[in-house]
Amino acid sequence: MKNRISPLLRDTLIMTGVNLLMRSAAVSFNAFLTGRIGSAGMGLYQLMMTVYGLAVTFASAGIRLACTRVTVEIEAGGRHDLNASFRRCLLYALGSGTAVGVVLFQGADIAALRFLGDAAGARPLRILALSLPFAAMSAALGGYFTGRAQVPQYAGVQLIEQAAGIGITVLLINRYAAVGTAHACLAVVTGTTLAEMLSFLMTAALKRFTQPPKTDLPRVRLGRMLRVALPDAAGTCARSLLLTAEHLLIPKSLQKSGAGSAQALAAYGAIHAVVLPVLLYPAAIVNSLSAMLVPTLARQRACGDRTAVSRTVTRCLRRTLLFSLCSAAGIAAAAPVISNLIYGTREAVGYLRILAPLIPLMYMDNVTDGMLKGLDEQVASMRYNIIDSALCVLLVWLLLPVSAVKGYLLILYLSELFNFYLSFRRLITVCDVPWFSRLIKRRAPRTETATFSAWRAATSARAGCEFQADPGRRKRSRARAAFR
Repeated sequence: MKNRISPLLRDTLIMTGVNLLMRSAAVSFNAFLTGRIGSAGMGLYQLMMTVYGLAVTFASAGIRLACTRVTVEIEAGGRHDLNASFRRCLLYALGSGTAVGVVLFQGADIAALRFLGDAAGARPLRILALSLPFAAMSAALGGYFTGRAQVPQYAGVQLIEQAAGIGITVLLINRYAAVGTAHACLAVVTGTTLAEMLSFLMTAALKRFTQPPKTDLPRVRLGRMLRVALPDAAGTCARSLLLTAEHLLIPKSLQKSGAGSAQALAAYGAIHAVVLPVLLYPAAIVNSLSAMLVPTLARQRACGDRTAVSRTVTRCLRRTLLFSLCSAAGIAAAAPVISNLIYGTREAVGYLRILAPLIPLMYMDNVTDGMLKGLDEQVASMRYNIIDSALCVLLVWLLLPVSAVKGYLLILYLSELFNFYLSFRRLITVCDVPWFSRLIKRRAPRTETATFSAWRAATSARAGCEFQADPGRRKRSRARAAFR
């Protein structure tokens, strides 16, 4: 019998390819916009998209994860109707997106003056506010398709949506760019809003054609969805606010460092504009793996299969560590070429080599975060992210006025190390990782194993799964086979 590629690896590769293709298309599209509306128009557009991005974060925070988890648990347990339950999730997304959209629409004048420094940005922000309900509902649909392992179909819709959005924007730009910068920006945000609406309509149509038949089972309780959505939403929103405060505080703290503040600001710009994007570019596959691990581990957890959870976690950690080490070594070795190609000078070579060892921590922390969310540990993940962001703000306030850029490099290392330590410690507590089996035996009390065994028996009964006495092997029951 031929070995087949695992669904996790298949979906990860598909999402990686789609993300890289969409990222490349976005870079080319930004180059086109720069040539059409000029640097001034592009600067205004980037500021508007920063405000819009924060609004999208608030509108859709927690929704994708909640829909993924609810979909997986319904399909594994078979005790609720998936269509009726998802409609409840969709209504929650509609309400969240509409609420944030109303706030942005009403506060567009204040946001334009305070953040953009230009009253002309109020009208584009109001147009973008109209897309927020559709963005939130699209996030819910994305979680639904991820939970049902329909990633290839959803990825195809994403590609079509981006191509249509770029086409609409190009048509509007060619018509209104000659009128002035303000009209050009209006054309771009109108294209963005229409593309978001089109994305929702296409994704909703795909769901309608691929949804399972209706049953007489009840809907999942609203509290079950909120138990997943609210902690993730609170963590995402709080971290976004803290990151915004951190980045606003960094330039002011660098200016307090005394002589050479201009050079320090230039170095900070090089780190964020050149170095970090380079370090994060190979992370496309890691980001896709982190997203795909949520439904995979949630499905295994719903059946109480501790062995499968341990095997999946261990395998992904090993592969992520190997990939991150290779990426770090490659970037450090090719730092002069990368700096000359992107930055035009060798100025970023030193920063690339200094921060290259940070890649394993960044990539491993990303994957660990996805594992925790798949294992119903989103509250712990939220807590760690908020603590990490608050610590960064405090360190920026204390260290940067004294040590300038060297202090900022130290903050990056301390932040990633602290966050990864907390997340990984939680991960090896809730599941078995053979690398740290001795540590687990020393630190974890026997009641933890007993608790897990009781939880496994309860969830297995609900999901229709049964196991052999040997924890190293699993056999599927007839009920589980029927669900598949």
